[in-house]
Amino acid sequence: MFKSKPISQIIIKVYLLGALILLAFYGCLFYYTVLYTENQASEQRLALKAPYHLKLFQKSENTKIKIKIDPILTIYNTYEILPKKIKDKINVDWLGIQSIHFDDDSEFTVFAQKIKINNDEITAYAIEDVDQIEWDDTYFAIFQIMILSSGVILFIGSAFFIIKMAKRISSPFSELAEMLEYDSHEVSKPLSVNGKLSFELEMMLASINSYRKRIYSAFIREQTFTRYISHELRTPMTVIRGGVSVLRRANNDKTTKQLTRIDDAVIEMEQLTHIFLLLARDEVSNTSNVSISDTFIDKIVKNFSPTIKANQVNFHYDIQNEFSLHAHPLLFSAVVCNLLKNAINCSIEGSVNLFISEQRIDVIDDGLGLNEQPRGYEGFGIGLKIVQDICEKYQWTFNISNNMEKGCTASVIFKT
Repeated sequence: MFKSKPISQIIIKVYLLGALILLAFYGCLFYYTVLYTENQASEQRLALKAPYHLKLFQKSENTKIKIKIDPILTIYNTYEILPKKIKDKINVDWLGIQSIHFDDDSEFTVFAQKIKINNDEITAYAIEDVDQIEWDDTYFAIFQIMILSSGVILFIGSAFFIIKMAKRISSPFSELAEMLEYDSHEVSKPLSVNGKLSFELEMMLASINSYRKRIYSAFIREQTFTRYISHELRTPMTVIRGGVSVLRRANNDKTTKQLTRIDDAVIEMEQLTHIFLLLARDEVSNTSNVSISDTFIDKIVKNFSPTIKANQVNFHYDIQNEFSLHAHPLLFSAVVCNLLKNAINCSIEGSVNLFISEQRIDVIDDGLGLNEQPRGYEGFGIGLKIVQDICEKYQWTFNISNNMEKGCTASVIFKT
């Protein structure tokens, strides 16, 4: 999997690679342009000089004449007396002008033209030794080094400019990314980026702020709804508990069991209402701590004794050591209760194990597994969702997965 990189590094890499390729291309283009210009200059010069000097053969009676005009130019009036390496490069019928390069780095420009001598038409040749007037290898190498050095200096200057511009271009995106990362929990305020923004970034920023506004509105509606519902539930639950208290005074054995069930349900509803109110609060209290001990867990487990007995579940729990955790006691209890209820209800005639340490909670069962039956809070169907919401509130990690053989393992890993 490729590791993502900052946009500034991507821009710098692309532009530097492009600048390097462009520099290499123009270096090669310059080199071959120099060679081409030299060849064209030699051919054009010889095309002007050769016809004038070839007229010397018109006054000669000899059919095979070689005349050295100057140190670089020699003319011939027949193909047979040309130097052998020249004859290997051109045909006897060839006419025109061309530059010929040899493996030993020597170079000649050859010109061939038909002329008349005593009413006979022959082919005359003019050969120019270009090496005599071109730069030697040393001077050409020095010139190439100078050009290369200039190119390197230009590349370094361009690199500094590209890096500076890439950082300038990417800085608004980097600033926006940092704001989104560090302000992920604060969506009430619109984001703003300093500096001059591009059209695309302005559109992106406007869209992000629009989504943040919608998220914040939905969040406020959820909080308001939860508070209203929780407060509205308290009144009928108070009435129910009052009615239960009055009925208990009648000492009617027939209604005692039902009154106990009603009373337990009301207590559970009150706890659930309190949990909703705690979850609806956006802030995480810095003063809420829960002390995890055998006594604290025993109180939670005791509530499941009837269900454990009814489902014939072999239950075991272990606390590594007593510790204090930054969390509201009711919310921590809700996590343990919902995980246990989920495991016990799905592990009839099975086993459930609860392990608690300073780092995590693990609830392991050998029940039906994830794929065979929906698991969750049997009363309201929101047990695991409550666990997930509490974990998100405290930035804990919650996951549930199938065991190798059967059953599931639900784990909550505390924030370190």
